[in-house]
Amino acid sequence: MRRQISMRLAITGLMTAVALSLTVAVMQFVVELNNHAQLIDQDIERIAMAAIYPAKNAVFNFDYVLGAEIVNSLLLNDFITAVWIYDEQNTSIAFNHRSQNSLYRVPYLVPFIGEPMRNYTVDLGFDQFRQINLGTLTFEYNNHWPYKSLMLATWGRLLLSFAVVVSLTLILIGIFNRNLTRPLRHLTDQIKHIDITNSQGQRLGQLYHHREDELGTLVGAFNSYINVAEALISENRAALNEAEQSYTSLHALVEHLPHLVYVKSISGVAMLANQTFLKTFGLDEQTFIGSAHDSILANFSRATRQLIEEADEEAYASHKSVLLPEVDWALKNGQFLALELRKLAIQYKGQDAILTVGLDVTERKEHQAYIQHLAYHDSLTGLPNRHLFLDRLDQALLRAQRSGNFGALIFIDLDDFKHINDTSGHLVGDAVLSSVAARLKESVREQDTVARLGGDEFVICMTDLGNAEPMARDIAIGRADRLLEAMKRPFSVSNKSLHVSASLGLAFFHDHALSATDLLRHADIAMYRAKEAGKNQLILFERGMEETSQREFELKEDCLVAVAEHQFYLMYQPQIDSDSGRIIGAEALLRWAHPSRGLVSPVEFIPLLEAGDLMHIVGKFVLQEAITQAAGWYRDGLINDLFKMCINVSPQQFRQQNFTQIVRGIVTEQGVAPHMIDLEITEGMIIDNIDHTVASMNELRDFGLHFSIDDFGTGYSNLNYLKKLPLDVLKVDQSFVRDIQHDPNDTAIVRTILAMAAQLKLNTVAEGVETEAQLALLRDMGCHIFQGYLHSPPLMPSAFETLLTNQQEDIITAYVI
Repeated sequence: MRRQISMRLAITGLMTAVALSLTVAVMQFVVELNNHAQLIDQDIERIAMAAIYPAKNAVFNFDYVLGAEIVNSLLLNDFITAVWIYDEQNTSIAFNHRSQNSLYRVPYLVPFIGEPMRNYTVDLGFDQFRQINLGTLTFEYNNHWPYKSLMLATWGRLLLSFAVVVSLTLILIGIFNRNLTRPLRHLTDQIKHIDITNSQGQRLGQLYHHREDELGTLVGAFNSYINVAEALISENRAALNEAEQSYTSLHALVEHLPHLVYVKSISGVAMLANQTFLKTFGLDEQTFIGSAHDSILANFSRATRQLIEEADEEAYASHKSVLLPEVDWALKNGQFLALELRKLAIQYKGQDAILTVGLDVTERKEHQAYIQHLAYHDSLTGLPNRHLFLDRLDQALLRAQRSGNFGALIFIDLDDFKHINDTSGHLVGDAVLSSVAARLKESVREQDTVARLGGDEFVICMTDLGNAEPMARDIAIGRADRLLEAMKRPFSVSNKSLHVSASLGLAFFHDHALSATDLLRHADIAMYRAKEAGKNQLILFERGMEETSQREFELKEDCLVAVAEHQFYLMYQPQIDSDSGRIIGAEALLRWAHPSRGLVSPVEFIPLLEAGDLMHIVGKFVLQEAITQAAGWYRDGLINDLFKMCINVSPQQFRQQNFTQIVRGIVTEQGVAPHMIDLEITEGMIIDNIDHTVASMNELRDFGLHFSIDDFGTGYSNLNYLKKLPLDVLKVDQSFVRDIQHDPNDTAIVRTILAMAAQLKLNTVAEGVETEAQLALLRDMGCHIFQGYLHSPPLMPSAFETLLTNQQEDIITAYVI
């Protein structure tokens, strides 16, 4: 009953009404009390005033009987308990009292009006004649007694008010029970019988008398909320079904993922593991799920376990993905698995959990190790490459500095290896390189480093050769000689027996005065000197070699500038008919005026131009300049169409695909007769690519140009090649002409060359003729055209023009005579 709204409202109303009634009663009581006190004070003063005159007479006449009557008359008032009449001597004239009213006391009036008993005294007057007071009238009264009726009336009102309040409360309880409590109880009973998760269409019934009030609104709103709840529950069930399906699909996906998927609770209990995870670690799903995570961590080292635990804590605290790039996980078979682990805090089946996704990176790690190996080793031979070798050479230099022992570096370059690639193919060439690498490793000590720098270049670093230079030199040279001997054995590749020689450069080191790069350069310079000396040999590095090499390097760089700044120019050396003494041709000779070094010999810069792939540019300049010069001289009448302009062509220039088009274009552009141009080729150019050479020469020969073979006898001089080539002239090299008078061998060689030219119906030109005796001997052998300092050195165009002019004047003079 206490919990019913009507009872609580009734009790609250009753208590409120009682409190209000009491408040009003107290306020009314206080007001009446104040009014009553004023009335009592007025009554006492009235009674006293009425008794003063009789009491004065009694005192003045000493009338005791009158005094007693006055006292008794005053005691007739209920609240007066005692009366005294005194004369001027303060002697009692009359006195009387009653005690029954003096005991009347109302405790709750004491706070308002004080204690009940009080005295009231009034003077009887003043005797003017005697100048004294006549006496006093004093009476005692009970101040609570006059309030007796007031108190009875007040209590009556309080009881009546309480009865009214109780009656009203009971009426209100009945009204609330009928209009509120009973309908609410009815609604409550209906609500208790409605299952919100499965209401089956149940709704609150509408109250007949409350359709339009708040209860009716409440019923309607509640039924609306039930409708919304049913819809939400239906949607939630559908979402749950979808989630279950998604979970089933996701679980199937996770089960078949190649990644290792594992979920554990925050407390470390295994909650999920896919098949990849279970198979990898040889675990049974039934026994593993629900077990402690520590059983997996036991396979790790202490440091790795700590790392994984810290990653779990970090993932849970930050709610961010935590990556462990590489963790080595020990398998039961003793092998190690390299894993990349990613940790993430998730909610799994309503619990906080840690998801671990592992990726097997073992193969990737092995691949990276292989790539790392390739970064420092040659992929074909497996030898250290340049990068690793330089690092080891630095270490060898430091070790030599600490120990005081000598070391040596051998630079090895295979001779004519390009010929093997060109003739047998690159597969055979690669097989030869692998065999060379194996043979080099067999020929040195285990502590020595054999490396391949690239192409057909190898290098060997030998350390700890002793602290005495002669002994170290003997040891290093001895091992280098063994390498040369080892290379002499033929290489068997693809059922072929190939002979491959090598040129070796040797450089010593004793301390760290030289860097690894400088030392390697020294050995490289010595190797190139071995190439220049005829190949298949060992050359020791000497200090002067570096200066020569530096000069070549600087000249090579300067060649680039010379081409760009047109520092090259042509000089012309006349070719003379010994019978007539007339100039019948000229050889265009390339010269270089270096801005700081002066004139640079063609012997120096021609190889540099070829090495720098610049010869085709300079060669085109030579063709353009020489043909233009010949055309100018012809137009000026200084030469006729029998004059031959001889132009040297380099092998690099001749191998150009459009070389014939370039030559024909220049000749046509300048308007010179093609037969006036004679292109000089070398013997080396012939064997380099005989088919291409013959085709290009025939095309230009058909156009009208002539060809000479320059420096004949210094190269291969293969007669079979000479028969195939459309040649016009053989030029006898000056090296044979120089000692033709004193060296029977040179005499025999020149005679043979001239005889062979006659048989092949080729003209001959002797180079480097400097004396009349040389010329006379050559004429006797049948060579009638020569060039050399006997007649003229190479000349600038203006000086050559002067020779041509003088010659014409001599001819005119002779004709006139």
